[in-house]
This record gives sequence, structure tokens and C-alpha cells, in this order.
Amino acid sequence: MARADLETAQATQIDLPQLAYDGQWNPRVGSLEELGREVRLRSRVEPQQTTTVVRPSDEALFRTPFLWVAGEKALPAFDPAVIRRLRRFIDLGGLMVFDDASGGASPGFRRSTLELAAALAPSAPMREVTPEHVLYRSFYLVDRASGRTDFGQPLLGVHDGGRLKMLFVPCDLGGAFARDLRGSYRYPCNPGGPSQREEAIRLGVNIVLYATCTDYKSDRAHVETLEKSRRRR
Repeated sequence: MARADLETAQATQIDLPQLAYDGQWNPRVGSLEELGREVRLRSRVEPQQTTTVVRPSDEALFRTPFLWVAGEKALPAFDPAVIRRLRRFIDLGGLMVFDDASGGASPGFRRSTLELAAALAPSAPMREVTPEHVLYRSFYLVDRASGRTDFGQPLLGVHDGGRLKMLFVPCDLGGAFARDLRGSYRYPCNPGGPSQREEAIRLGVNIVLYATCTDYKSDRAHVETLEKSRRRR
């Protein structure tokens, strides 16, 4: 589908699963459903309406190349069997997205994510994802990490052969999406307000499309087609 005509192509249906672990694994309830809704509205990709919750032992772990891992505090220590399965997931083409729901306020989640990344990919340390990376133009043209918070901290990633296997988001991306039962956003976006929330949504859409539409990760021609299609909306 790398060069398909987006006006006639069928929508791509995907799942956006979230990893469950021992501890507070879902600090921003409903945030992935909201991200999925934005992806459906803005692109030809159709995430299912209900988030799949997976544990490392579930076979569903390998049904999609996307895995969301959220937390406000340190991740638990995973046993060797879990490490092996998560390593297999990323080696088969999966992308693990770690969202720091503390927005940088607590160092525990960041520290434990870096430790887990070192265990999963010891030869490829996490480093900054620079603005030149295709992640920033997989659908929208963005140049920074924005979420519920925005303190200028960069995205971090584990790179392997030109692709990202793990991505650390420091700014509580899920917090920018989450809504209450009345449909209002649960959390303000500081310091930028609504414009910052829109930038967070755009970053979220880019991440989903980068992870799930692997054929055009570095295909500039397809990115330009996406941009033209978006301008028609």
C-alpha cells in the first residue's frame, strides 16, 4: 500500500493494544480509544474502538506491531521469560511506546524504561529521536514532543537498522487525549493550552501510523500523498 491512491484505497483496520503489568498500568483511562478516534477521523487507518489489554504471556501480543506501555511510577522488574517475549516482539517488527504519565514529574518511570530498554536491546541504547526522523513526518509535520506537558524534553528511541523498536515519550501523551464521561478533556495541557493539545494529537497520529504502516516509514513519496489528501479534508 506504499503508493496506493488514498482516495480509493480501503481503510486499514488495526488494533492498538496496551500492556498490563503488576502495578498502575492504566493511568490515563480511555486515552488510547481517544487516540484511535482521532486516527480514524484524520486518516485511512481505522483502529478498533476498544483497546485490547495484553499481558506479556498473551499470544495477542504478536497480532499487531504496536504496544502502548504507560505509567506514572517505576515499572516492575520483569522476569527473564517476559524479557524474552518482549524482545521477540520488537525483533519481529513491533514498536513499544512508553508514555510517562507523570509528564516528567517523577523519575521512576523514565529510569525503569531505560533499564528495560537496555535489557531488551543491549547493543542499541536509547538516544534522542531527532526532528529529521521520519516519525515526525509520517502523517503530520511535527518537530517536537508535546503532550499534557511540554518542557522541551525530546523523544528517546532505540534505533535498529533505520527503524524504531522502542520509543519513550516524556510528556504524558495519553493525558492530552483522555476525556471524562461528559466528553470533556480530563487534564489541561500546560503551558500551551489547546494548541499544545492539537500538537500532541498530531504526534500521536504520527506514532500510530509509523508503527502500523511499515511500508512507508521512509517513503517520502507516500508522505507527500498523505499531505495532499489531508489538505483536501
